[in-house]
Amino acid sequence: MNEQDKQLVEWLRQHTADVSVGGMWMPEGSGLTYVKEDDKTWRLTHMIDDESVESGHTRMKTLLWDIGINMIDDEAIMRPAPTSEHEAHAQELHMKREMAQQWADTDGTRLVDMDLENVWPEFVEDKEILLDNGDTTTMQIWAYKPLNPNTGEHLSIDPDDYHLLMGDEYFMRFRLRSSKRDESALNDEYYALSREEMIEYVDTNIIFNGMSGTDQGCAVGSTAIQGVGDRLHTDDGTIPVRIPPWMWGTYCKNIDSGEEE
Repeated sequence: MNEQDKQLVEWLRQHTADVSVGGMWMPEGSGLTYVKEDDKTWRLTHMIDDESVESGHTRMKTLLWDIGINMIDDEAIMRPAPTSEHEAHAQELHMKREMAQQWADTDGTRLVDMDLENVWPEFVEDKEILLDNGDTTTMQIWAYKPLNPNTGEHLSIDPDDYHLLMGDEYFMRFRLRSSKRDESALNDEYYALSREEMIEYVDTNIIFNGMSGTDQGCAVGSTAIQGVGDRLHTDDGTIPVRIPPWMWGTYCKNIDSGEEE
């Protein structure tokens, strides 16, 4: 075994130990999906019908055998090989989203059973990041913090993981307070519109998806929102409200949910 394989085996030993029983693993770009049955057994559940993918699985099976793990692969579902790079990306994304549906807390409660529809992005901190050239830059850290109903504890979910779990509909939105004098009143909701929705909105100025409240479209920047002005700061104007970076440059539908009550 060469040095590269030795390092891979050690990584596999740690990775397979860290995955909980029932957890899924889809090695990046492999076209393979595995599920952990127990500490000594994994099962191949899906495989793209391609010779290179099959060869990759054979090698993986051998490496796992070297660390005492048995692979069951006689009932894997075969998926057709993608015919284009776009189709390959869409297929991989679909498989990742399937895997995300199985993510669970340490007590076994799945994340998708934690009322994620009503969880909004929260700013955590500014963090300095060292770049390859030696310079530093500031990165905003955000998280989604759902409540596990069975433990009473809040989790912290990375935005990219939330996106996999919930898709664009719930990821492309954020919420601000509707009054600069009441920081706890997070009633202003912003939903990014797709290109088709923007065209329809501009042409007809209608309310989308059954939303009610303030019928106002607005462009969203990194530190300001069109037409919102000083609501983006606290009463003394010193603390700016944070806007999630993935929402910068979007055109949003603004709904004041406080008006619905």
